Amino acid sequence: MYRKISAFLFPVTLLALVATGIWGYYESQDKDSILIKAENQYQRAFHELNDHMDQLDAEMGKSLAINSAKQTTTSMTNVWRLTYAAQNDIGQLPMTLMPFHKAEEFLSDLGTFSYKIGVRDLHVNPMSANEWKSLQSLYNHQKEIRSNLHQLQSKVLDKNLRWMDVELALASEDKKMDNTIIDGFHKVNKMVEQYPEADWGPTVNNLKVRQKEKYSHLKGKTITPEEAKREVSRLLNRPTTKNMSVVLNKKGDYQTYSVRYPLKSGDVYTDVTRIGGKVVWMIDERAVGKRKLNYEQAEAGARRFLTRLGYPNMSVISYNQTDNVLSLNYVHREDEVLVYPQALTVKVALDNGNIVGMHAAEYVFNFHETVKGKPKLSQAAAQKFVSPRLKIQKGNLAYIYGEDGNEALCYEFLGTINKEQYRVFINAQNGNEEFIEKITKADISQV
Repeated sequence: MYRKISAFLFPVTLLALVATGIWGYYESQDKDSILIKAENQYQRAFHELNDHMDQLDAEMGKSLAINSAKQTTTSMTNVWRLTYAAQNDIGQLPMTLMPFHKAEEFLSDLGTFSYKIGVRDLHVNPMSANEWKSLQSLYNHQKEIRSNLHQLQSKVLDKNLRWMDVELALASEDKKMDNTIIDGFHKVNKMVEQYPEADWGPTVNNLKVRQKEKYSHLKGKTITPEEAKREVSRLLNRPTTKNMSVVLNKKGDYQTYSVRYPLKSGDVYTDVTRIGGKVVWMIDERAVGKRKLNYEQAEAGARRFLTRLGYPNMSVISYNQTDNVLSLNYVHREDEVLVYPQALTVKVALDNGNIVGMHAAEYVFNFHETVKGKPKLSQAAAQKFVSPRLKIQKGNLAYIYGEDGNEALCYEFLGTINKEQYRVFINAQNGNEEFIEKITKADISQV
């Protein structure tokens, strides 16, 4: 009888083992394919960063030799465009735990500096001696950053280094792994830290003051590491804080707890403010599979997530999709006014609808903001200050910080020129054009 049973069970067991082996093989193949794709994206972003820094170097060098207002305007606009492109490249790299914030801040400030000059009427208000001096200094600093990134690029190519190994080294804190890439970015960041403070002019300086001021607006008690863990478990809708690790970040304008939550699918990283226990950002590094959800399903999931966490009256203002992840940009709506300082971003995985990212710093630090004043102009009167070339689709009231860092109640007009989409903010008190933003995609029905 045992022989009969074994004769029956053996082929069944064998088939099960073969099926398991085949499933495991294809599972491994899918995982390898995702990892290869991620590595290729990282490599592309890094090499494009170097390419954009080369173009930035050439454009800034050219700007110093220009003598006409028209050419200066064109050159400064190009510098702004290239700094934006470089920041976008950096945003596609796994920089979560890598020290590069000072270099990113430098590029951001350089972009604002060049943009303000580029949109100014230089015939009426030409560049001052201080601005030329600042431009020369910024050019020299940019050359140093570019040179160091080139050296790092050569090492990456010579040693055939992989960005996925960088993520592993950061996550495991493995001292034995090749940390050439990490050390290279750390060197650049350290170098930028030691630059003397540039004279960015009133626009950038006012924005910096505004940014530092808002950190003082944090309210609430000072939380413990365990309370930070519990906040992360609430964010992720997890019943336990087991396996979470916490590090206190004391440097910077405000203190945070960095919480790491290792999961089988990938690590989740979150920063929580020490005062008040507010989540500043979160990123889930799991590999996202094939798309199964559409925009409406993903946005509904993001809205449920925000409602559960207590973010009321949020409106989508724009979105973009990259590698099966939908990034939704929200602002708070107070009555009929969109309060842009209270902004946050939610990233939704389109394979299962899970939230894989959140950036809420602007919302956290501007939560105290309330709309001040009433509009003196009607929407129709404000629309007359908009370029007639803009084909307006929607209009509404919006509360923003202008480019000078000051508060402004505006009418926001969403429209298109040559199939490109723009937001134009017209001051509701005096008709001044406060801000213009080019947007990639937008859910117009939400505006």
